[in-house]
Amino acid sequence: MQNNHHLAFLHRLSGLAAFSVMLLGSVVLFGWANGLTALYQVSAGLPIMTPGAAVSFLFTGAALFLLQPEHSSRLRRWSGQGLALGGIVLGVVMLLSYWHLVDGLWLLDLASFRDSPQTGVAFILTCIGLFFLGLERPILISVAQWAAFISLMLLVTVFFGFAHQEDMFEVLTGAEGMALPTATAFALVGWGILLAKVEQGFFRIMASDASGGLVVQRVMFLMALLPPLLGWLPMLLVSGLTHTQVESLLASVMVLAIILIIIRLAYQLDTEERLREQVQQEANQHQSELAHMVNLNTMGEMASGIAHEINQPLAAVANYANACLRMIQSGEESQRLQEPLRSIQQQALRASEIIRRMRTLVRKQAPHKVKACLEQVIYEALHLTKTGGKKLNVPLLLELDDAVPDVSIDVIQIQQVIMNIVRNAIEAMQEIISQRRQVLVRSFVNKEGFVQVDISDTGPGMAAEFKQQVFDAFVTTKGNNGMGIGLSLCRSIIEAHGGRLWVESEPGQGATFSFTLPVN
Repeated sequence: MQNNHHLAFLHRLSGLAAFSVMLLGSVVLFGWANGLTALYQVSAGLPIMTPGAAVSFLFTGAALFLLQPEHSSRLRRWSGQGLALGGIVLGVVMLLSYWHLVDGLWLLDLASFRDSPQTGVAFILTCIGLFFLGLERPILISVAQWAAFISLMLLVTVFFGFAHQEDMFEVLTGAEGMALPTATAFALVGWGILLAKVEQGFFRIMASDASGGLVVQRVMFLMALLPPLLGWLPMLLVSGLTHTQVESLLASVMVLAIILIIIRLAYQLDTEERLREQVQQEANQHQSELAHMVNLNTMGEMASGIAHEINQPLAAVANYANACLRMIQSGEESQRLQEPLRSIQQQALRASEIIRRMRTLVRKQAPHKVKACLEQVIYEALHLTKTGGKKLNVPLLLELDDAVPDVSIDVIQIQQVIMNIVRNAIEAMQEIISQRRQVLVRSFVNKEGFVQVDISDTGPGMAAEFKQQVFDAFVTTKGNNGMGIGLSLCRSIIEAHGGRLWVESEPGQGATFSFTLPVN
């Protein structure tokens, strides 16, 4: 998940990098114009930053600034791409001038100060990356970011060479390499390209506030800061210290900085992990509250049906009791009383079982998974629902596979899922003629080895757009009579059991809700 505040900060850093590159180019041009050698050559004997490179960085920095995401107008984008093309041309001229194929940029008097081929190639690749950045296509943005990242890795060699007062490019190829200010400017442009549209390319993880993003941000911070410091500080910290002493001091500081960053990162990750666990616990508690609320809502909708179902065994008990009284009053033998008394006992137990199931369903309790026979779970759930089905003249058909193994489930939660879907199916068929009303419940082991339950109705079905939203919270077709959390909760329950819940439906063809449960 992206953090908008952090993303805006990264964009501002990219804009700052663009401004810094233009400022560096301007300072170097000022140094050449006024004969201030220190502004374009760090130390005697080391490569210099030429006026041509300074002008090219003005083009490059301006292009990077114009291609920032907050300035996404077409005119600005085209202007940035035009400057990037200008930078490519200047890079090509640098290479041709170095090989004496052209006479150089006579306006900048490059005859005596030619840029190295390393600098020319770097300008060409960097400006190509900027041009790709302006096309605003994710694949091209990723190419530009990778090009910038690889160039940054190559610049590490340049900075380490300056730490030892060596031109590594000259050591490896025999040709003079780029100056330290030039390498610094290229590093700024590289980081500017990475951060300008970081949310759209391969490196978008840098804008994430998750643990992975936090790690990458800290690593990138080290990569951005330490190589330039390693190149510059031995040149600047010369107050009575030898070059080796400065390098040892800098290495010690860097190791300490790395340790502190790692410790800070570990604490932040630990804090995020504890916050994540706390949020998960709150989400589980919220789901439990929702389940309890749905159960109460279910009981309210089924109140009349429950009263009717309990009234049946109670009426039977009363009838059998009256029969027993008549037999006693007429002097019947006690042996003939056994059958009505046995019926009284059975009807009383039936009423007690109905009440027990209702209390179990309504009672708020933590999830408790046990090995259970799915067939029995379905029977009990439908027994609680069938009163509503009879009232609407909706037959409940069963096709339960005996080969379905026992599954580890929270029985009450799975019964809630079945009851909710079956009740929705019954209500969906209120406008259908009674001869066509039917709910079919099937159970079997599917090809993937999961236990699957299909609940099909012959109702009006649903449109494709509603089918995409049916499991979202607070989406309902019942108007003021429904809360729209039943199916959302059902999906949460099934996913918490390691399965999935989906629907297949076409307008006018009914609907089939299916869910799976893992066997183990």
